[in-house]
Amino acid sequence: MKSQDRFAFQSTLDRMTHQTKSVRCAVKLLLALGLCGCSFTDDDTQPQTVFAARAFDHVLPLQEVCDRIPDNASTSDSTLMAQRYVDQWIREQVLVQQAETHLPLDLQTFEREIRAYRNALLLHHYKERYVQQRLEQEVPDEDALAYYQAHKDLFVLTDYAVRATFVHVPLDAKQDIPFIETALMDDDSLTSFPLQQWCVEHGAVHSLNPEAWWYLEDLVQEVPIALYRTENQLASRKLIQFEDDERIYFLRFHEHALIDGVAPFEVVQDRVEELILHGKKQELLLQLEEELLIQAWQQGSVEKLLVDSTR
Repeated sequence: MKSQDRFAFQSTLDRMTHQTKSVRCAVKLLLALGLCGCSFTDDDTQPQTVFAARAFDHVLPLQEVCDRIPDNASTSDSTLMAQRYVDQWIREQVLVQQAETHLPLDLQTFEREIRAYRNALLLHHYKERYVQQRLEQEVPDEDALAYYQAHKDLFVLTDYAVRATFVHVPLDAKQDIPFIETALMDDDSLTSFPLQQWCVEHGAVHSLNPEAWWYLEDLVQEVPIALYRTENQLASRKLIQFEDDERIYFLRFHEHALIDGVAPFEVVQDRVEELILHGKKQELLLQLEEELLIQAWQQGSVEKLLVDSTR
């Protein structure tokens, strides 16, 4: 940043003691930016707002820069974030100046758009806060299951879903293959401590919960099995074993669901709960709107001023 585009930071901390964050931020920026070749000027005859930059007829208050910097940021991080923000502010002001200079005045009036944008922001934040304060975020399992059963057409699979367990280990673990094979095919051993402990001690990547559902696309990212007769392979309950240049893979399918079929409830439970909460949210907000409208009409806060010319 050029020195002529920066305003004074020196002798300003006493003017910012109204906020602890401002003081901490100012200390960091004064110490850090002051070592970056800033030009310092100050008029001690009267109090003044401290600025971080100037562009044409506009100035950037140091407080605005401080507000953008987290309390726990280090001096070096504070400096970097401040410099980036100031540089971006200057860039924006230069572009705005260019636009204001060359655009006709009738194209520079945005009051309607600004008002609509402000209203949208206000409504969004108010509604979000209103819902958070009143809507219970936990959905009972029985409610989720009832919704799922009543709307199964919403949960058609676009990928295979499988319940599967797997283990894969480095090639040097070949001596333990019999133990792994036996444990993976024994339902009682899958969740037992010896197999889990062995996986941890030998750096084995594993998923041993036979109730866990996977989309096949996600499972293949963990176990790169070659699929050539997919439905037949998924239907097999035999232990699948293969290896590549680095690892040995063991995979067992416990259950599967086909593309275009209804997804098992466990696969889509999170989505079901999201849909339920979304519906409750919309219902809550619609009720709020209706209540506020009724209240406004009853209190005479609103009225229609247009005359019906058809009467």
